[in-house]
Amino acid sequence: MESFGEYLKSLREEKGLTLAQMSEQTKVALTNLELLEKDRYDLLPPRVFVRGFIQSYVQALDLESEQALREFENFIRQGEAPNYEHEEHPLFHRRPPSRPNRGRKIFNIGLTAAGIIALGILLLTGVTRLFFSEPPNKTIGSTGRTQGLPSVGPSPRQPIAPKLSEGPVFDQPAPKQTGKKVLEIKALSNAWLRITSDDGPAEELTMSAGDVQIFTARNGFQIQTGNAGGVRFRYDGKELPVMGKENQTLSLSLP
Repeated sequence: MESFGEYLKSLREEKGLTLAQMSEQTKVALTNLELLEKDRYDLLPPRVFVRGFIQSYVQALDLESEQALREFENFIRQGEAPNYEHEEHPLFHRRPPSRPNRGRKIFNIGLTAAGIIALGILLLTGVTRLFFSEPPNKTIGSTGRTQGLPSVGPSPRQPIAPKLSEGPVFDQPAPKQTGKKVLEIKALSNAWLRITSDDGPAEELTMSAGDVQIFTARNGFQIQTGNAGGVRFRYDGKELPVMGKENQTLSLSLP
């Protein structure tokens, strides 16, 4: 059969709609719609989300979604797309090993032994300094009393923990939508997000470093991500501060 992505594209073109218009109606990111029409399932979320994208896509064209979902399943059965129903998805599923790894156990034992040795050296060094260190330099003042020499060197500075960049990250001016609120998201590293606009259905997407996604709503957004330090937000033209650290879970409501 023809490519499933080409099948969807033909339905869209019959209605005279662009991908940008489809993204506006379905609330599915433009990048995901492009990947869907190109059959790039290796870059899309798991199968259950792809089916949701297809359903929203076809309903936006005022068509029944059942026929499109049947075409999608048929496309998979013919081997034209990966049948990843029982496979791991590299981003969303990571299974623990089914049995202990002998090499890792040996590594853990060696690491523990090294820690014990390091602790012993640290304790021995502390005891040596306590009982055998030289007394501090002293001098006789004008009154004849023994006084300690004042410190003349600079005091040691405490190390400063590195901070996440808080400078602006959006290069382009903020888009404007009359009567709507605009949310821009820019990824600084790989990140997974779940976006809900107003009271509509939630949309899940993955972003790579440098990707920018734009969403609109009449009232606001509910946002969830597993990498708070890897994404930046600009809401109604105002860039928001850093929301967290790398790989930190974040739930955010706007406004």
